[in-house]
Amino acid sequence: MTELDNTLVQHSPSGIRAKDSSYPIYVIVGTGPVGVRCAQKLLEFCDEAQIVIYGAETESPYNRVKLSQYLSSHVELEELDNPILGQNDHRLAEYIDRKITSIDRTQKTVTDAAGNIQPYSKLIIATGSNPTIPGIQGADLPGVYPFRSLRNTNDLLTLRERNADICVIGAGALGLEAATALKTPKNSVTLQSRGHLLSGLLGEEGEGFLKSALTALGVTLKIGDSLSAIKEWDGKRTLIFDSGEALSVDAIVLCTGIQPEISLAEQCGLNTVRGIVVNEWMQTSDPDIYAVGECAEFDQTVYQLVRPGYEQAESCCSHIHRNYGGELLSQPYSGSYTDIQLKIAHIPCGIMGDVSSDNGNAAADAQSYVYKNRFKGIYRRLFIKGENILGASYIGSWDEAGELRQAVAQGQKISLRSLKQFENEGRLFAKKSGNNLKDFPDSYLVCQCNSVTKGELCKAISDGKRNLNELQQATTAGSVCGSCRPLMAELLDAPVPNLVMRHSKGIWVTSALSLILITLAFLMPSAPISDSVQTAFFWEKLWYDNFWKQLTGYTILAMCLFTAALSIRKRWKKLNLGHVDHWRYAHSITGLIALVALAMHSGFRLGENLNLALMLVFLTATATGSLVGVFMARNHHWTDLKLREHRKWWSRVHYALLWALPVLLGYHIFAVYYF
Repeated sequence: MTELDNTLVQHSPSGIRAKDSSYPIYVIVGTGPVGVRCAQKLLEFCDEAQIVIYGAETESPYNRVKLSQYLSSHVELEELDNPILGQNDHRLAEYIDRKITSIDRTQKTVTDAAGNIQPYSKLIIATGSNPTIPGIQGADLPGVYPFRSLRNTNDLLTLRERNADICVIGAGALGLEAATALKTPKNSVTLQSRGHLLSGLLGEEGEGFLKSALTALGVTLKIGDSLSAIKEWDGKRTLIFDSGEALSVDAIVLCTGIQPEISLAEQCGLNTVRGIVVNEWMQTSDPDIYAVGECAEFDQTVYQLVRPGYEQAESCCSHIHRNYGGELLSQPYSGSYTDIQLKIAHIPCGIMGDVSSDNGNAAADAQSYVYKNRFKGIYRRLFIKGENILGASYIGSWDEAGELRQAVAQGQKISLRSLKQFENEGRLFAKKSGNNLKDFPDSYLVCQCNSVTKGELCKAISDGKRNLNELQQATTAGSVCGSCRPLMAELLDAPVPNLVMRHSKGIWVTSALSLILITLAFLMPSAPISDSVQTAFFWEKLWYDNFWKQLTGYTILAMCLFTAALSIRKRWKKLNLGHVDHWRYAHSITGLIALVALAMHSGFRLGENLNLALMLVFLTATATGSLVGVFMARNHHWTDLKLREHRKWWSRVHYALLWALPVLLGYHIFAVYYF
């Protein structure tokens, strides 16, 4: 942290004001993502100004948008860091755990909780919002947690680690992500809401798909029954609903919305309604004070997403720059799209453009087109007016989501042929020659949150930004929700670290050992046939002694059956015990044990006739499976494109050979015991 000389920054109540300084001092209150963005923009736009930023939380600036991903263990704690780019600049002073308590508009100063006074030339309020606590009995009891800050998230992580039974109140984006993130194989999670999921924006059929997905993940739904009270009984929290039903849990998580933090604005007499009222340059009723982010109200709207806050920061800082003799670097703020993009466990879900109303219909005269595949859990809906796309919603993966978002924002025209293709195949746009981002035009918008194009990323790479962190710092791409990081990785030919599966080293080692054993089976000479049944050599006893033959044979059979049972985890979604990567590791170890037992059972003799066929099928199936394991485990050394090509080919061969294995194995067992 860089701090200013105290003679220039903070003063006693009788100290000098900002106008006495030879350079402007811009003060920002709030170190959330939008406050940090303002600091970065002012450092970029204003060469002579001094920037001072205050944060009320004890933690250094972090990315609040990724808290749900942190709660679900999809990102590590250090990945939440959101430092100010250029924080080592001598023009920046950053104060953490220094809450601002008052603003003096006449003297143009702010005062912190310790009584320190800071003068300003221009002041930006970026205080964000506070969680809404429902006005019901018991909402303030111990064991009732809000979900808004890093401290809240760490409390919830503790609950999850001890497998506490939890009820999440609220079925907005945050409630959905919290419920699925808190679910473990050993606890129960109930999601309660008095209204529809995501405020009914998915429509009745889309909501049905989402409910099915949540149920499959083990989340219990209690929709349409309002909460009337919370009581504490015998160490448990009991929720009482309007229907008279009750639910006892260990903890309750409130995801019931947010309220703009406007106490500073009210204290100093700025105009407020729901938020701090601002104009198109984010100026408040005091022209020297600006408000951005969730605390600002523009055109009677308070935006509760980070992307509008970033757009507001751009306009605000550009206007401050112009006021001190610079040119206007951005357009006035005119409102933002309020797209919703979230990931519920492994299930992507998105709402973009105009899909609003209780019955799921968009604007008047709009038509909707639907594609659904219940087997894959995919639901996609388009809203079209005339030939233009108004909006879309989807559940399940959709590789066209980025392209579609641009089409919605631009009101792009869509032909009847494309709509027909969408209804039949679920695709709206023509297939591209390749799946690699490198085949897309430079104008393709990679980072939706920060409006960063492929061309901007390529330029940064050519300037020497050779890893994801450097590329993020240079362009801000991937710094918000992180969903574009796999695309950034394609440009770098290096997959995102969190795409590397668990136990990758163990799977790589066991797969490599399996390939070595298979190679030995083909290259080593067969074990000689003993002249006598009286053998003293240990290995020959393994190959000829009836007890050892049966032991190794049944071991191979048990490993084959166990491997078949493991594959059920991938195909039967309700069997969700443990992470799938743990099962992959068990599959890899089982294959290696089976190969060792086979070597002991056969002495590397391939056999003849159907026994030869059995050996060849078993060894080839195991070899292809091991190759798949190698490619999966080493995916951080190859690009995703190469991984997909190799893995798909070897997987198909592996599956095809497995169909013949039960028949040949059954014949072998029958032949041994019958003859």
